[in-house]
Amino acid sequence: MTLPVMVHADEPTQKNAVEAEFDSSFLIGDAQKIDISRFKYGNPVLPGEYNVDVYVNGQWFGKRRMMFKAVNPKENATTCFNSSTLLEYGVKQDVLSQHIANQSKNSCLKIEDWIEDSFYEFDTSKLRIDISIPQVALQKNAQGYVDPSIWDRGINAGFLSYSGSAYKTFNTTGDNKETTNAFMAVTAGANIAGWQLRHNGQWQWQDNPTENQSKSNYQSTSTYLQRAFPQYRSVLTLGDSFTNGEIFDSFGYRGVDFSSDDRMLPNSMLGYAPRIRGNAKTNAKVEVRQQGQLIYQTTVAPGSFEINDLYPTGFGGELEVSVIESNGEIQKFAIPYASVVQMLRPGMSRYSLTAGEFRDRDIELDPWVVQGKYQRGINNYLTGYTGFQATEKYASVLAGAAFATPIGAISLDVTHSEADFERKESQSGQSYRLSYSKLITPTNTNLTLAAYRYSTENYYKLRDAILIRDLEDRGMNSYAVGKQRSEFQITLNQGLPDGWGNFYMVGSWVDYWNRNESTKQYQIGYSNNYHGLTYGLSAINRQVDYGSSNQTRDTEYLMTLSFPLSFKKHSMNVNANASQDSRTVGVSGTVGDRFSYGSSVTHQDRSNPTFNVNGRYRTNYTTVGGSYSVADSYQQAMVSLTGNIVAHKDGVLFGPEQGQTMVLIYAPDAAGAKVNNTTGLSVNKDGYAVIPYVTPYRLNDITLDPQEMSTNVELEETSQRIAPYAGAIAKVDFSTKTGYAIYIATKTANGENLPFAAQVFDQNNEAVGIVAQGSMVYLRTKKAQDHLVVKWGDDSAEQCAISYDVTAELAKDQQNLIMTEAVCK
Repeated sequence: MTLPVMVHADEPTQKNAVEAEFDSSFLIGDAQKIDISRFKYGNPVLPGEYNVDVYVNGQWFGKRRMMFKAVNPKENATTCFNSSTLLEYGVKQDVLSQHIANQSKNSCLKIEDWIEDSFYEFDTSKLRIDISIPQVALQKNAQGYVDPSIWDRGINAGFLSYSGSAYKTFNTTGDNKETTNAFMAVTAGANIAGWQLRHNGQWQWQDNPTENQSKSNYQSTSTYLQRAFPQYRSVLTLGDSFTNGEIFDSFGYRGVDFSSDDRMLPNSMLGYAPRIRGNAKTNAKVEVRQQGQLIYQTTVAPGSFEINDLYPTGFGGELEVSVIESNGEIQKFAIPYASVVQMLRPGMSRYSLTAGEFRDRDIELDPWVVQGKYQRGINNYLTGYTGFQATEKYASVLAGAAFATPIGAISLDVTHSEADFERKESQSGQSYRLSYSKLITPTNTNLTLAAYRYSTENYYKLRDAILIRDLEDRGMNSYAVGKQRSEFQITLNQGLPDGWGNFYMVGSWVDYWNRNESTKQYQIGYSNNYHGLTYGLSAINRQVDYGSSNQTRDTEYLMTLSFPLSFKKHSMNVNANASQDSRTVGVSGTVGDRFSYGSSVTHQDRSNPTFNVNGRYRTNYTTVGGSYSVADSYQQAMVSLTGNIVAHKDGVLFGPEQGQTMVLIYAPDAAGAKVNNTTGLSVNKDGYAVIPYVTPYRLNDITLDPQEMSTNVELEETSQRIAPYAGAIAKVDFSTKTGYAIYIATKTANGENLPFAAQVFDQNNEAVGIVAQGSMVYLRTKKAQDHLVVKWGDDSAEQCAISYDVTAELAKDQQNLIMTEAVCK
C-alpha cells in the first residue's frame, strides 16, 4: 500500500481541497479492519507541537516550533500564523494591512486569510513545512539573501584558538651552537549576551644555551569588545583594533569604531580577496607583517607555497612577507595590497567612524585621532566617496568618485593634507590616485587592480606626520622619513585558450621626493596541467636603485612540477621544483582523513643534499605535527600544535583546528557520529562536537553521518541549517532516540498474521513500533523485556498483547538488530 507523503493546509470543505477515498477491500485479511480514514486528506498530521524546517517559496527560513491543532477529530490538524511571523517571512506590511483591517496584530489565522492564494504543505516524514506566498506579496530581496531575523547570535561561551611551533637547530660547523625557538599565535574570546570579547597575540621565545642567552616576548595585536547591529548593517568595536583601508591606509587605534560590514550582504553583492605566493628552499617559517605588525605566521615544507587564508588587520597597506629558512637565510618580498575599485550598487552605502588614540608599535606618540569615511552608490554608473582624518597638528580630507564605463571601472580621488611641525614650517599638499579594474571577457584577461598615485612634495600621510613629530620630540633627524612621490601597482591574470594554462603578473614601483631611491619588484608566472601533471614557471625580481651608481638586484626563477601516483587503495603526490641555485623533489599524501605526510630532498649548489620529513595527525582534541631536517651545517627538529578549546555551560570541548565562527553540536548518546562539515571530526562520548568555522550570515547545512555510532541510538534528524553571526558560537541540537532495535516474528494465538500497519503501544500507551510485512513487529525500546499491545481497531477483538524478553540475546552478543519470536494473545 502506498501512502501520500504531503498534506495540504486547506480544509476539506474549501474549494481546492482534494479528498482521497481508499477502498479497504484492496487490503488482505485483517488489514481490511484498519482505520484508513486518517489518510483521507494526505499524510496524517496529529495534533501537537512540531520542530519543523520552514521554507518560503523554496528558500529555507530557519527552524520553528509550530503548534498544530485539530478543529475536527476526523480531519488533519492545521496551524495558524500571526502578522509578526509573516513579516519575518518577508511579506509586505501593506498586504497584511488591507486583508486584516478588523483583526488584532497578534491574531493567529489561517494563512489564506492573511494573503490571498497562499497555502502550505507539511511533510511529516521530513518535518518540513513549505509555505507558498505569491511573489507580489513579498519584499524584493537580492539573490542569496538571508533574513537577519534568522541570524543566530549563539550561546554564551568562551574559546582559545592556538597555533604554535617549537624547533631546535643544531649547528654542526664551528662551535656546534644549538638554538631553540618557539612561537605561538593565540586568539582568545568570550561571547556573552551577543557581545564578543577578542584578544589576538603572538608569543616568541628563543634559547641559546651556548651563549647562555634566553629571550621571550609577547606582543598583543588587538584586544577589543565587539557587537553587530544588523539594523544598521554595522559592527561596533571598542578597544585596541585596526581601521580598514578601503579609502585611507589602515592604522591601529585604541578607542571606538562603528563601521558597516559587507559580510552581512548577500553573496551576490560581495567581492575581492588577496593571495600570497612564494617558495621555500627548506622547512621554513613564513611571517606576514603589515606596517611592522605581525599579523600572520606559519611553517611550510620545502617548495612552492600559497597562503590563501590570510586575515589582514585592514583592507589596505603593503604586506611584508618574510620566509625564514632553517639555515638562517631570510627571503623578503612585499605584496601590494589594496582593494579593487569601490563601486557600489545604487542606493548602497559604506561608512565608518573611528575615534581614539593612535597606536603604533614603532611610534612612541599616541595622539588622539578621528577618522570618518562614507561611500554611496548613486546610480548604475557612479559611486561617490569622501573621508577625513584629524589629529594634533594634522588634518586631511579626501573626495573621489568611481565610474562604471564600457572599458572598465575607474576611480579617481584627491586627498589634501595640512601638517604642522616643530622644526619646519607648515606643510600642505595633495595626493592624486587613479585606479582601474577590468575583466576583458573575449580574451579572459582579469586586470584585478591597476592603481597609480602621485603626491606633491609637501603631502603627508597620517602615519608619516605622526612619525616625524615623534622623531622631533626625541631629538632625532626626521629627514629619513620617506615622502612618497609616486606609486604604481598592478595585478593581472590572463587565462589562455583551452589547454594552454594561465599567466599572472604582480608588480609595484615606488619612488620618493626626499630620497634618491626607487623600488621596483614584480612577479610573473605561468601554470598549466596535462593529463594529471601540473607544472608552472615563475620569476620574482626585486630591484632597489640608490642613484645611477648604486643598485641592488635579485632575481629568482622557479619551475614546479606535480603529479599523482596511485598504489591500489593508496595515492600520493610527487612534487618537484627547481630554481637557479637549488632543486627539490618530494612526495606527500594522506592516510585516511586524519594523517598527512611529506618527504623531500633538496640540493643547493656547493653543498650536499638536505633531507626533510614531516607529518601531521588530527586527533579529536588537537592537530599534532612534526618534521626533521638534516643538512651539511645543521640538523633541525620541529613539533607543532594547532587547535581550539571551547568552554560552555555544560563543559569544555577540544578541537583540532583554530576557531572563528563556530557551531557547537549536541547529539546525546550519538558518540562516534561523523560531522560531515569538517574532516575527521566526530561526536564525543558526551554527545558534543564543535565545528571550528562556518560562513557567517549564510545558511550552513550541519549534517551528521550515523554510520560509526552505536546501533542502539537513532538520529531523529541528520541535517539542520543555521546562519550564525560572525564570531558567534552557535548551538545546534540533534534529537536522538536510544534503545534496542528489535524485530519480533509473531502471530495471533490461532496462528493468523497480524494486520499490516497495525500500531504497537507500550504500557504507557505510547506508540513504539508498527507491524511490518509478514506479521513482523518492529520497535526501538530501552527495555530488554516488556509487555506490548498491538491495535488495529477499537474493539477488544481488534487488539492483542505481546510479551518479549531479549535479555539472553543481549548477553550473548551486541547485535545490530535483535530477532525474537512471540505470540500475540
